[in-house]
Amino acid sequence: MTAIDRVAPTAPLPDDIAAELDLYEEEIKQYRRGELGEVKMQKLRLQFGTYAQRQEGVQMQRIKIPGGVLSADQLITLADAAERFGSGFLHLTTREDVQIYYLKLEDAPNLMRSLAAAGITTREACGNTVRNITACYRSGTSPTEVFDVAPYAHALFRYLVRNDHNQVLGRKFKITFEGCTEDHSAVRLHDIGFIAQVRSDDGPERRGFKIQVAGGMGGAPMLSHEYTDFLPVEEMYNFAAAILRVFDRYGERKSRMKARMKFLVQAMGWPRFREALDLERQQLGPIAFPPEDLLEVHQPFEIPPRAGLPVRDPRTERPEYRRWYRDSVVPHKIPGLKGVNVRLRLGDILSDPLRRLAEVVRRYSAGEARIAIDQNFYLPWVREHELPDLFDALRGIELGDPGAETIEDITTCPAADTCRLGIASAKGLGSALSAALEDGGELAQYRELARTLRIKISGCPNGCAQHAVADVGFHSAAMTENKRTVPSYLLFVGGRIGLDRAQLGDVMGKYPAKNCVKVLEILLGLFQSERKDGEDFTVCMARLGEARLKDALEPLRSVPTFEADPSFYQDWGHANEKFAVRQGVKGECAGATVAEKIPSVADAKEALAQAEAYFAHKEFGAAIFAAYEAAAAAARVPLYRRLVDPFTPEQALWEFENIFVLSGQTDGAWSEVSGQFQRLKEAEPGEAAARGMLDRARGFSDFCAGFWAEPIKFKEAHAAPAAEAATD
Repeated sequence: MTAIDRVAPTAPLPDDIAAELDLYEEEIKQYRRGELGEVKMQKLRLQFGTYAQRQEGVQMQRIKIPGGVLSADQLITLADAAERFGSGFLHLTTREDVQIYYLKLEDAPNLMRSLAAAGITTREACGNTVRNITACYRSGTSPTEVFDVAPYAHALFRYLVRNDHNQVLGRKFKITFEGCTEDHSAVRLHDIGFIAQVRSDDGPERRGFKIQVAGGMGGAPMLSHEYTDFLPVEEMYNFAAAILRVFDRYGERKSRMKARMKFLVQAMGWPRFREALDLERQQLGPIAFPPEDLLEVHQPFEIPPRAGLPVRDPRTERPEYRRWYRDSVVPHKIPGLKGVNVRLRLGDILSDPLRRLAEVVRRYSAGEARIAIDQNFYLPWVREHELPDLFDALRGIELGDPGAETIEDITTCPAADTCRLGIASAKGLGSALSAALEDGGELAQYRELARTLRIKISGCPNGCAQHAVADVGFHSAAMTENKRTVPSYLLFVGGRIGLDRAQLGDVMGKYPAKNCVKVLEILLGLFQSERKDGEDFTVCMARLGEARLKDALEPLRSVPTFEADPSFYQDWGHANEKFAVRQGVKGECAGATVAEKIPSVADAKEALAQAEAYFAHKEFGAAIFAAYEAAAAAARVPLYRRLVDPFTPEQALWEFENIFVLSGQTDGAWSEVSGQFQRLKEAEPGEAAARGMLDRARGFSDFCAGFWAEPIKFKEAHAAPAAEAATD
């Protein structure tokens, strides 16, 4: 039995999931009645992955696919959901999520129920939480694999989802796992990157991870730092919990653009951050990682030997098949099997082709597909002798394009097409560049030379397409010419991902979107004429140098007047629209931190009065519960000043403990406060237990009423290891 089978619930849904979605549905109704504020609703929406779209009145739904692993049945569920609740359009992201669009808010709970019935969740797909945990899409199949990391990624996902300790972080938190000697996960762009390692040390072989921390994209991309070259797998929960505590406790909350963990490391300095993390791990102590937490995620199988001699299939001689095979088919660790990349242009697919792909997956890949960070599907279990049949089946549903993981396979985010923060249409430019590289296009002559290059285009400040680590990256911006706005892009050259060779691209300047095809033509032309034997693109560009590249590209920076060429003032794919950068529109990637209602000590006193009334009437169970609520209400008062707004009483008491007690700001008072109140709440209801809870809650409420603590500030220091890593 696989993890896919084991997590798929039967109807009705598990009680906790059903109750969670019933509550969300009721909160949406309260919002529509005006009983719930806009910011509070935003916080709730984002916790469920429901994200306001650029178009008013509709939502984008982000759906978490841990490790990118999907069954054929789940593919059909996603196709049906997009058609029933959205526009019938689905987008695969660089975080191995699936997104559907034009969802009505009122339909979100039913959408989530339909997904949950197939073992799919949207919980914490957005918001200030641990986002989808990604993993190498070739896990369990790659010949270079150290060990299969997918079971570990899924175990950590289950440990952290709905975990009260990481629901109201200062900002989003991203984790990935890589099991191969190559980097298929962009490890060094993550808050935590787990890289599979094995050691024997003259004894039994042990599994563990090299750990990278505090990488990230956005407007200030940074590469991660190496924390250790070997963390035993048994310490995975301890490490993840500890680093989340440190980030939650000390991370920035006021300045949303400085709230990622990479900025905390920058402010503390790497040695001090590492020291804090080591101390936190020690104080936290071991967290059991039982063997039963490792569920089989994939469906490996042995290939029975074929009878007789292999017969050459004449279909393999077709030019279109041979090109597809070179681009799409990858080696496999099991003899007789191959892995196959199914190219999705710009990561997009419609419901009907997805349903038909699901049947192809069922027939040719043991019912399993994966989402890769390059926005393609990967079929992990294809029998080698069935590749011609698979190719024909994919062509029959218009998914047999060559070019997967080559220069033609351009990565883009949705950008200005649907994203509230989007500036220009990344998809529009991506389509134009892809067309230019195809047969008959103006850049087709360079396709073979530049086959291994990767082009990535981000359309908003968050850098979702990972443009900074592309060979050629574009990051949308805007220019002004004679009081008219011109869509444009910052150009990054020479980036790359890699476990040991990752580097950020150099910024070459800003160019009008209309000229970006020509920008790529200049770069490829230089590569063709100037490269030395054995040089790849990045090495060649570095040798030519920034000054030479900028000089060659300088003519493409200019913008003609509107009267001379109005096309410069229109975005790719939006020729009939006036281009303008939207003003005053807030995106939701950073998420709201606090709701409109300011908590007060009076809230706690009111709850305490109610608890005393219950006690007087000998309703001891109700008194205990009300006193617990009073303690949580008291904790919310100082937390709100720190821009922390927990969803539940349990979270409120934990956040008080983590942020104030464990940082030393209470001078030793209220140690283990969340555990104390939890034990009091769970005590057998009786007069003594109720009085104990009431007295403790009153004392805590009095303490919170007079407690004040400023955020802990660190002098900013450059984090040297990451700077050095950019050139290793």
